[in-house]
Amino acid sequence: MCNNIILIGFMGSGKTTIGRMLANKLNNFLIDTDDIIELNYDIKISDFFQKFGEIKFRELEISLCKWIKTNIKNSVISTGGGMPIIYNMRDMGNVIYLDITFEEIQKRIINDGIQNRPMIKDFKQLHSLYNERIQIYKNMAHYIVNASDSKNNIVDKIYNYLKG
Repeated sequence: MCNNIILIGFMGSGKTTIGRMLANKLNNFLIDTDDIIELNYDIKISDFFQKFGEIKFRELEISLCKWIKTNIKNSVISTGGGMPIIYNMRDMGNVIYLDITFEEIQKRIINDGIQNRPMIKDFKQLHSLYNERIQIYKNMAHYIVNASDSKNNIVDKIYNYLKG
C-alpha cells in the first residue's frame, strides 16, 4: 500500500477542511477530488451533475481514483462522498472515515447552503442515501474518527493513529 491518506465520509463530514489541516500538519499535499474534476472540466460539480448526470460523474471519479492510485504518493486525498461506493479506496492508501451523525450533517449543510450539493433533493432522500453509505464507509476504513469533535482534535487523532 502506498502512503497516501484517504479521507472518506458523507457530504458535510469535513473531508476537505480536515484534509487541509492534516496535509499541513504532515507537510503533505492535499488532493481534493472534487476540485480536480472542477478544474479539469471547468465546471462546478453541481452543474456537471445537471448537465451530464450522475453516471458520467461516477465514471470520471473511477478514472480519477485509478490515476491517483498510479500517480499520487505522500498526499492527503479528500474524496467525494460517493467515491467509496464505486471504488475500493483501500488500494489507494490508508483510509480514514470521518464518521458523523445525520443530524450533524443536516446542520452543516443548512449552514453551508444546499445549492452546491447535487445529490440533495430533500432531507428525507438524503437520510436514505446516508443510511445506504454508512456501512460501506465503515467497512472500507482502516481507522474511524468521530467528525463531530473539534477540527484540531480530529486532526490530532488521525495524526496519532498514523504515527502509531
